[in-house]
Amino acid sequence: MPFITLPIYEGVGITLIVIASALVGARCFVNYQAAHGKLSAHDYLSLVGLTFLIITYAVNDVIIRTVSNPTLDLPLLFRLAIIIIILVQGTLWFTKAPILFLYLKLFGVNRWLRYISWATLLVAGLVYVAGLIYTLVNCPTDKITLERYQTCAHANTLTGVFSGFVSVVVDAIIFVLPIPVIFALQLETSKKIGLSVAFLSGILGIAASIVALYYKYQALSGDGTQLIAPIFFFTIEAFVAIAVGCAPAIRSFWRRYITKVPSSQPGSAYPGSGYSHRLSSRTKHSKISRNAAVSDWERSDEHIVGDAPRRGPSESSRKALVDAPSP
Repeated sequence: MPFITLPIYEGVGITLIVIASALVGARCFVNYQAAHGKLSAHDYLSLVGLTFLIITYAVNDVIIRTVSNPTLDLPLLFRLAIIIIILVQGTLWFTKAPILFLYLKLFGVNRWLRYISWATLLVAGLVYVAGLIYTLVNCPTDKITLERYQTCAHANTLTGVFSGFVSVVVDAIIFVLPIPVIFALQLETSKKIGLSVAFLSGILGIAASIVALYYKYQALSGDGTQLIAPIFFFTIEAFVAIAVGCAPAIRSFWRRYITKVPSSQPGSAYPGSGYSHRLSSRTKHSKISRNAAVSDWERSDEHIVGDAPRRGPSESSRKALVDAPSP
């Protein structure tokens, strides 16, 4: 693995943050327009996740520069070790939670998907909080010595390893969770493939989180020569999570404002969107009343399921209409 230098980290990191900011901005703009002046919970979470990513990137940059300085500023490093673990745990959760909340909104009618999504959010959140508490307990600030800093740094690294492992599991769940639902939708095969590619691009996040976990484990084992590597791949991991969460809205933004595809569906959320209100699935949901009020799942998500053909009358109903005697 080539050595990752500070200029590479800063150049790639700034580029990814700029792109992530544009993606989140486009996402919020499209969803704000589609919801007539409102943002949903996963939109706000994406804004929080982006904020965490930007601050975490900046603090990591300070840490790298401080460690590289021949004159070690121990009190500053001690404070940074405490700050960074808070930011990293927050970044991990807030960049990936919007994807699961989006799944809940789009595909939440599937009970098994709801259970898995909520369980993933809860377990990941508890692990991140537990890791944060463990690190803070091992980083007392009443007396700063080199020995205490080494204990704090070890606790920080151990928390990073456990959090990194959980992050890989969460990425894997996010990767596979929508596949069976997408292929159950009544869409053309090309559109199913397009949707799958949008969500399955998260495999890049899995790869980045695995590489970051590898270097965290190396640091835990005593090899801290590649300080920048886990930080570098952590930034990529968080960026990919934000990008995957924004993919559906970016598709809508592209179709409406870039290619300006005309609306082919009357009653879409906004003129020119070309997106329908309902997600049609082959699965029968007998518990849902035909007269029930339209749910969030049925209204959403214009960016994902647009062009989905509306259900027409069944063959038997069509035949009955044709064969019906004239009055």
